[in-house]
Amino acid sequence: MTAMMNQAPLPTGTAPRAPVSIVCVFNDSEVLASCLEASVRAGQQDAPDTELIPLDNRSGAFATAGDALNQGVRQARNAVVAFVHQDVVLHSLASLESAAGELLRTPDIGLLGALGIDREGSIIGRIRDRVVPIGESTPEPRDADTLDEVLFLARREQLLRAPILNISALAWHAYAVEYSLRIRREGKRASTINIPLTHNSVSTNIQHLDLAHRWVGASYPEFLPIHTTCGTVHRWDGPFNLLRTVRRWEGARKWWFESRVARDIARRLSLAPVILCDIRQLIDAAARLGGKKAIRALDVEQTKGALPVAERLSRFGAGYSASSGSLEDAANQIGHIGEKDLLLVTGLSTSDVEALYSLGRSPRVVGYSWDTGAWILVGIEPEILTPLWDGWRNKPLARFTSTRRAR
Repeated sequence: MTAMMNQAPLPTGTAPRAPVSIVCVFNDSEVLASCLEASVRAGQQDAPDTELIPLDNRSGAFATAGDALNQGVRQARNAVVAFVHQDVVLHSLASLESAAGELLRTPDIGLLGALGIDREGSIIGRIRDRVVPIGESTPEPRDADTLDEVLFLARREQLLRAPILNISALAWHAYAVEYSLRIRREGKRASTINIPLTHNSVSTNIQHLDLAHRWVGASYPEFLPIHTTCGTVHRWDGPFNLLRTVRRWEGARKWWFESRVARDIARRLSLAPVILCDIRQLIDAAARLGGKKAIRALDVEQTKGALPVAERLSRFGAGYSASSGSLEDAANQIGHIGEKDLLLVTGLSTSDVEALYSLGRSPRVVGYSWDTGAWILVGIEPEILTPLWDGWRNKPLARFTSTRRAR
């Protein structure tokens, strides 16, 4: 399917726009065509000098991201280069060019991205990750600990002088993380700014991610612990495996917090324990088990900022569309859900879940996770989806599983 995009962007800085050379290394031509290529083509009337440079890696010609992306830099015609994943839908080339203009007018910013993480571990930059919006809106540049690889920009002259590292330890992981730290070591800033996009990822590649993180930690020890959108890099030396200990502690802390929220929701709705699940990971399997032909995602707009509509996309053969709206919009969609549709409503407070749960006749599942908040999945009988979340981590801690009828 061809991606369509709403051209109303989140507000971005006031710098004059600058054309961008978008460099993308791809290994799936259909994904590239339906996401990045289609969105660039749709927005190019408003940004005629922005170019797309696709680099074909279907035959494995490039061994590392650095090897591929540096070639794209050499081909680029514009003063700012953006590295973008093949499965990204850009909702506004104007916003991308505004970000490029901000970069050019702010010499102390060495790297500018759509998504990053700050020193406190908060996701900054507002994007849609698969079916759920994530991150805090950053209409003005906000400094990050590191940037995510999904989309980031740099000056071409800088990239020619200091290219992306072409080393096997990084391969296809953490190259934006490494560049963020390299820039910061030089006294410059790695920052995020609103560049509205939908990352329509259908897979997650974490093979050898731990090796890349270990290399980054060893190369930039002065920044440890290093926060990334794929986890925190800790110090590896010492008599104990500190990394494993810290990860277990962080996982337990999240489970405890999720369990408390799940208990509160369950008590309000007189439900059995609410599912603990990052719905981004299982939405496609849920659609498949339920025999659904279309996935519709609606984020209830709160305070973090609405994202433009994404439509005419595809996920594993199912049609996919996403939008932001009000609680009333969510209620209307729940009341008019099609037989072959799977509706996901996210961005919900506990009171929102209570307001929406009893509406309509379609079956629904209620869930929560630390990363995505509370969600309602509408259109499939809960029993059909039980195999997706029958693990111990999908259930609240025992002390939080008791429920009583809401008054």
